[in-house]
Amino acid sequence: RARGLGLIGAAFGLGFIIGPAAGGALSAGERYALPAFVAAALAGLNWLAVLFWLPESLTDEIRAKMAKHSQRAVLSAREMWQAMQRPRFGPLLHIRLWYGLAFATFTGVFALYTQYRLGLDSTQTGYILAYVGFLSVLVQGVAIGRLAKRFPENHLILAAVALLAVSLLAWALAPNVLLLLIVLAPVALAAGVLNTIINSAITKSVYAEEVGGALGLATSIESLTRVIGPPLGGFLLGVLGPWAPGVVGAGLMAWLVSFVWRRLIVNPDPPLPQRPDERTAEEGAQARP
Repeated sequence: RARGLGLIGAAFGLGFIIGPAAGGALSAGERYALPAFVAAALAGLNWLAVLFWLPESLTDEIRAKMAKHSQRAVLSAREMWQAMQRPRFGPLLHIRLWYGLAFATFTGVFALYTQYRLGLDSTQTGYILAYVGFLSVLVQGVAIGRLAKRFPENHLILAAVALLAVSLLAWALAPNVLLLLIVLAPVALAAGVLNTIINSAITKSVYAEEVGGALGLATSIESLTRVIGPPLGGFLLGVLGPWAPGVVGAGLMAWLVSFVWRRLIVNPDPPLPQRPDERTAEEGAQARP
């Protein structure tokens, strides 16, 4: 599962590398509308591919189980808070929240950071972002599957959080482009691991019929951090200096290291219990000759 989610992330990373370059080439000669038309055509082809070739994952059995167990509720702050208190699922949402906030603060002001601290223009910053996208593809497309086979997911989350804490601090203090490129390698590694492994762990922390809603809630929390992170980073950069967003992000991740250690390593929640009807079905299957 982690390897599959990693491949999806790698596909997105490839688009993140190719898309900006293609958009820049298509808009040459002030043809600014052409990239939008090409993007619309690609989206249309994608829609047709989903319509004709993507198999349905919800079988009749799963749909019946969802109708029996799921309680559909409108997403609200109260529902989100209650989800964050659930065993197994709640700690992962906390990790998604604080990691997302630190990372959104980093990405939201990255272009301003390179401009004010290193004197780079938009083209040079674009090349650096393409480099980060390339590293993310390698991590999520190649490394994740091997790491997930060798190490438990909670250990991978702990290691990635700790690595990101150190890397964000080094990013804040990088004095030149060469050191920045070196620092961005562990940032991409840690972010790629966290983005994939957290989602994989979430799918195993809830019942099968809750997986879609759980991943949707986690994505909502990540979107919330993308609302808060960029203005927070801009404020810190403007008031304190280009180093401040990285230092604050490193501080958030340092606190998250202690949280992950306590909630996932030292005192983890018990495994997800089987429902009575699932136990009965399993016992019946085992009793058959």
